[in-house]
Amino acid sequence: MRNRIAVSGTVSLLALSLLCLQFSQVWAGTVTKPALAELVKAVEKTPESAPARLALGEAYLSSKDFQKAKENLRLAVRFGKGNAISQKANSLLVGLPSAVVKPKTGPQTRMIASMLGLGRVRGMEGAKPTVIDFYASWAQPCKQLSGVMDKFKTSYKDKVKFMRVDVDDPGSESLLDQYEVSPVPTVVFLNEEGEVVSYSVGFSGENSVKEGLNKILSANAK
Repeated sequence: MRNRIAVSGTVSLLALSLLCLQFSQVWAGTVTKPALAELVKAVEKTPESAPARLALGEAYLSSKDFQKAKENLRLAVRFGKGNAISQKANSLLVGLPSAVVKPKTGPQTRMIASMLGLGRVRGMEGAKPTVIDFYASWAQPCKQLSGVMDKFKTSYKDKVKFMRVDVDDPGSESLLDQYEVSPVPTVVFLNEEGEVVSYSVGFSGENSVKEGLNKILSANAK
């Protein structure tokens, strides 16, 4: 790689920016292992840098390591706090294979819901299925989804509990990690026992929300 940047000692912001720029110019090709290793070392010096996490996420994406790409792009979204870096990282997350960005589902999610006071014994008075909308105010897909969710809240307010979680709220980080939320918007649908039985990632119109609602309501009726 030309203009190789040493990574020993403290990495200056300028040096890291130049290194990220070098990488951004080669994404169309294959990232070599030595080049990737150099970037990893640089990012380790500034682990909470949104540009660095984005660059590393793109590098892993180029090398088809989708899991590590997701991990770094998630951090780019978190550290960027709604800036252009966050928006680009979120867009890349949405484009990852669905199996990589799916949130946690299944019986193990009941414990998470229990901590939130959402999981109840089936048939208990007042128990309702729940929809949790993980969103960011800066994300255009979340703004599109908001109108759809408002419509369903009105129609299903007596049958379903609706919650919104702002991913930029520091108090939400633990919940995001527990449900393994990646891009926004991500919506999880919980039956009345608190188990995630359906989800949607990104914005794809009303149908995905309606399908999720139908699943938790049909499960509730059994």
